[in-house]
Amino acid sequence: MEDIAKLLPTQSTRRAVKKRSILIYQGEVPRQAYIVLSGVFKTYRLGNFGEEQIVGFRTKGDVFPETWLFGKTSSTLFYYEALEDSEVLTVEKPVLLELIENNATVRDQMFDYLARGYTSLLMQVTALEQSRAAEKLLLMMYYLMFRYGKQTATGIYRVNLHLTHTTLGSLMGLTRETTTMELGRLKRKKVISYDSKGYDINRRELERRLGDESFMSLHLQDTDI
Repeated sequence: MEDIAKLLPTQSTRRAVKKRSILIYQGEVPRQAYIVLSGVFKTYRLGNFGEEQIVGFRTKGDVFPETWLFGKTSSTLFYYEALEDSEVLTVEKPVLLELIENNATVRDQMFDYLARGYTSLLMQVTALEQSRAAEKLLLMMYYLMFRYGKQTATGIYRVNLHLTHTTLGSLMGLTRETTTMELGRLKRKKVISYDSKGYDINRRELERRLGDESFMSLHLQDTDI
């Protein structure tokens, strides 16, 4: 959705957001929509006992909050917190909706963006439904690869999200200890490798471990090679 940012130079404002800053609070009525120019935002809600429940992330080119933007809610369903120093473009809701309606290119990009997001959510739900931690992590890695990955070498997809084992575990409903153990197993089997800045995922090995041919037909993001 980067074309939107390029088409709104005089009708939007750039805003820097420091790491760990909350841009929007759960239940807040937004004043404008946001387009991520750089950085990563964690999307989460707080449970009945104050526990953090991560539902996803917003990265470069993403637009939020979607449900408010398209009139499905009057307030925000989640918190949006910067995982690192980030920058967003703020734009008034009517201005953004008018651009989407009147610009065919932007409208097509928005449709693709929402379709990809919907597919990602189905994959995420499938991962959360698994009873075993190993299968849950395999499917969650596929979700991350599909939603955020870019191909950097043949069959290798890079997910540039700095996810601690605690954060990744929260995304799956697993403890940090279990997440660390299962990540170690996937690393030894050469399904993934990771560093402090993100994950490298071997698509072929991941699909072989999943044993589900239906995933092989999914179209992943454009490559960086």
